[in-house]
Amino acid sequence: MKALISDKEIANFLVTTIANSFSDADIETALSLEYNEQETGNEILNIIEKRDAGKIDKFKDKLKGKLRLAVDRDLRAHIEKLQNFLNNTRKRKEYVIRQNFSKIVEKLGVENILDLYKLSDEHGFVKSVGLQIDENTQLVRRSTYQNSLDDCILRNTTGNENILVDKIDNALPFWFIDSGYTNFLEGKQKKWHRLTRNHIHQLPTFQPPVDRLSIFKEFPKPWRTGGSDILIIEPGPFSAAIFHVDVQQWRNAIESELRKYTDKPIKFRPKIDKKNRQSLYQELLNEDYYCVININSNAATEAVWAGIPIITLDRHITNSISRSKISEINDLARPHLANWLCMLSYSQFTYNELINGTASAIIKNYHV
Repeated sequence: MKALISDKEIANFLVTTIANSFSDADIETALSLEYNEQETGNEILNIIEKRDAGKIDKFKDKLKGKLRLAVDRDLRAHIEKLQNFLNNTRKRKEYVIRQNFSKIVEKLGVENILDLYKLSDEHGFVKSVGLQIDENTQLVRRSTYQNSLDDCILRNTTGNENILVDKIDNALPFWFIDSGYTNFLEGKQKKWHRLTRNHIHQLPTFQPPVDRLSIFKEFPKPWRTGGSDILIIEPGPFSAAIFHVDVQQWRNAIESELRKYTDKPIKFRPKIDKKNRQSLYQELLNEDYYCVININSNAATEAVWAGIPIITLDRHITNSISRSKISEINDLARPHLANWLCMLSYSQFTYNELINGTASAIIKNYHV
């Protein structure tokens, strides 16, 4: 199997190995930093004043404690100065590495770098999970991957669109890592990740144990039975590319199809940059939505958590608890969620679970 290592992951490895190491010149400079004894010196002057005033015996213990604290403050200030120097040195090296990445790779040789990376203790999503799945996994630079018949592991849709289209359209083998399904419950923390086989989403088609249900901070709200508006989640550019969707044509087709069965108001939610995007989950909780329609967005999971029935048009973790056709808009599914929640808990993993093999073991046992 091939682990498709992005340039970002290669750069991170170079930064870790080079920027975090310090030359003799760096160490010599650090050792030459002036040690400022201002606090200690001031306290010594105070002791001399007490001695000259004949009060040294009376305040001996107190003066000793104050001197000790003064030395400690000077030492802490010097340590902070050293840390700032080393951090700034590290940042300068990191900047140089990232700015000159292509030249460094050309000079050192990408195969040499990847060999060192494979043997190192450094962890990365693709490298570490790939080696957990197959200890003979070969690390290759993603941009050089050509034979799509070769099984591979890759991460994220961005930069991998062509590979994913080829793999999915032609039913070719691959492993895929991306964001998990309930990160919206974790605030800004991206705690959960998914590992899938031969598609970008899992299918909920197994009977799992209940032992991972505690991963959820909260459980879904009860299903709504009313609601006025239909919310349609537009696919983002990457998803649209992978599933051959022209977003404008898709919007028109969805609206036209819906109008055959309902006159409910329709609202489209475009995919926008995360920095400018409002919380969908809060919107779903606050607005009076009747249904959420999507291709295979993680927004479907957020809708389930808000208690809003869904129509999911392509493969997704929510398929077993959703409708799959626009014509079913007046007959929405509101099933019991117990087994689905167990499946969901067995379909997303923490970073540590990906790295230590827990995720790949679960996928092989339950999904493959």
